[in-house]
Parts: sequence; C-alpha cells; structure tokens
Amino acid sequence: MLPVHLDLTNKQVVIAGGGSVALRRAKTLCTEPCHLTVVSPDLSEEMACLIDTYALNWKEKKVGAEDLKDAFFIVAATNDPSVNEWIAQTAQPHQLVNCVSQSELGNVMVPKVVKAGKVTISVSTSGASPARTKQLAAAIESLLEEEDIDALDALYIERKKRQRKSR
Repeated sequence: MLPVHLDLTNKQVVIAGGGSVALRRAKTLCTEPCHLTVVSPDLSEEMACLIDTYALNWKEKKVGAEDLKDAFFIVAATNDPSVNEWIAQTAQPHQLVNCVSQSELGNVMVPKVVKAGKVTISVSTSGASPARTKQLAAAIESLLEEEDIDALDALYIERKKRQRKSR
C-alpha cells in the first residue's frame, strides 16, 4: 500500500460502530475538517462524549447502504466482522474503505499518526501488530526534538511568505 496524507476538507466520512475501535478512528478524524457521521445503535460512554464535544453527527441505528452512499471515506468498525465485511463489499469502487476486522477487505489502512508542529509521521505494520505499531510510533515520537519542531515551523512560515511574494 502507498502511504499518503489525505485531505478530508469538506468530505463526507462515515464511521460504522460505536465501540473502542470506532472511538480510536473517531479520535483521529474528529479534528479533521470533514463532515463526520457515526452510525451505531449503541455508543460507548467515551464515544458519546466525543460526539458531544465535537458536535459530530450520530445516527442511532444499524448501518445501511443509504448511510454509505455519499461517503468519501468509510470506516467499518462494528463489533461484528460480518457487518464490516458487508460494508466493504457494499462500498463503491471510488470510495475509500478501512475495514478494521479484516484490513485486506478495504482499500485503506489507517496508520498510527504522530504529529508535532509541522511534522506528521505515519507508522504502520500493515495490520500485523497494532500494539507494535504503537510502540514504534512512541519510539519515533521520542526522537523529535522541540528545537527541530520550532525550526520547521519557522521554515514553513518563511516558505509561505516566499510563495506569496512570487505570485
């Protein structure tokens, strides 16, 4: 799989599921400038809090084909692998799908993301070990020095100034 950083600005994103895995995906996506909808008949307490905090859309029901229709990005994160499989099979070829129970059914894997200023690092073990992915990401994050982050932020500002002047 090709690692990419995806701009979700104004895109429809659907998370099917209201449990712990759906929550992890929602935490990653709720700060993106997308239109995020959670579809689940039940929510964990923490997911309910996240929905309230970020004013996310919640459809209190089992996921159906109509919920997927307009989505750019779909996360199949229910606690039922057969439902996740159905979601992956129901999605259209142009839609991005992350199937948490069987990553090979989707066309997107969501990596562990480390962000510090303008630095964004994606870490994945291609589904082999989410626990090891977290360990590797933590090790990489510990290598980031505050002065490097500050220097990159300053370089970003300078680059934007040069780009504005050249227009």
